[in-house]
Amino acid sequence: MLDTDEAGAASVTYREIKRRIVDLQYGVGERLSEARLAEELGVGRSPIRTALLRLKGEGWIAIAPQSGTYVKAMTPREIRELADLRTLLEMRAATDAAVRMSDSALEELRTEFRLREASIASGDADAFIAVDNRLHSAIYDATDNRLIREILLDLRDKVQWIRRVCAVSTERVQDGFKELELILSALERRDEVQAAQAMRDHVKSAAAFCEQLEVEKQLPMTFRARSIADQIRLKTARLDDGAAGASKQRKDA
Repeated sequence: MLDTDEAGAASVTYREIKRRIVDLQYGVGERLSEARLAEELGVGRSPIRTALLRLKGEGWIAIAPQSGTYVKAMTPREIRELADLRTLLEMRAATDAAVRMSDSALEELRTEFRLREASIASGDADAFIAVDNRLHSAIYDATDNRLIREILLDLRDKVQWIRRVCAVSTERVQDGFKELELILSALERRDEVQAAQAMRDHVKSAAAFCEQLEVEKQLPMTFRARSIADQIRLKTARLDDGAAGASKQRKDA
């Protein structure tokens, strides 16, 4: 059993390594050797080992005989599962917030949106993430269900990491901001149904985008579209061509 000092060092080490992963200082796939971490964090190997075991148990890292210890990517299934859980909880929280959030809190959010709007329009991912975090935090604070709030707060680090990993497209940043605007507008109108629906759409859209990124990574570069929007347009065009071809065949027959 760890003594108090060692347990404290392991806890601090765990939080610092996780913070660096969430902030993308340690990127997906990056190797994290015990020697490197001990040198960077100025601690012994024992708290490093304890911290890495905890991070592995929480799904932040993976350990493989050939590759060593490295930052783990989330699979499309893991992204979907997290999105499903968030959708249920965040919709309930948004419903509560539409009724319970104070006018002053809504005014502060609107001010934040206006201040960040120009930066986000230019594709500033950090500005988008800041607004996203601010809105979600305000909604969590307004919910009437403490258990839902605690679960959402426990998921915050994983969600924050996904936001940073997936905020790689100007289109996604801009589309995401439009989704947040719909949520805030519904809250301002005190519209519980629309607040919940807008939140559902936002969580699902973000998850779908991240899933697509994971699929893209598995494709050869020559087959990757320049953007998610390009891929959607390409798929739509193929469907239209197929429908047109089927129609022509029926006429010829």
